[in-house]
Amino acid sequence: MNSKHIVFFLVLIISGVMVAKPPKMPKPVKGTWVEPAKPKVIYGNWKWIETNCCGLRNGISNPTSTADSITLVLRKDNTFDEQHTKNNALPRSGNFLLFRDAEHDMVQFNDERPARYTLSASGDTLTISWKYLELQSEKYIRAK
Repeated sequence: MNSKHIVFFLVLIISGVMVAKPPKMPKPVKGTWVEPAKPKVIYGNWKWIETNCCGLRNGISNPTSTADSITLVLRKDNTFDEQHTKNNALPRSGNFLLFRDAEHDMVQFNDERPARYTLSASGDTLTISWKYLELQSEKYIRAK
């Protein structure tokens, strides 16, 4: 084969690649629509169900073991109140900030250490965790 034939075959190959059709994609199957992720809405009233703690207080505490029911109120204006039923409980209130670090949704109450938070897929369980700092995690359910 001479160089003219080689050039001719190269031109044919290149032009064939340039006009080649993309592969056919499968058609979507009816009823397989995937809903986009809903934004995390943590505002509202939350009832405390347990704290998993660390250090000297290692273990799980809950309303029964502490004789205290706690309601955490998170408002859209980024203020919060923590309301206790136990006598002499220290009230806690102020401002909170929601943000995202590299991989986690974070919440910071007043000037405290930030905590990671997760919301269940159904949006009815909120977990606030300082476990990455080797501290406690708290679990709440959405109040009705």
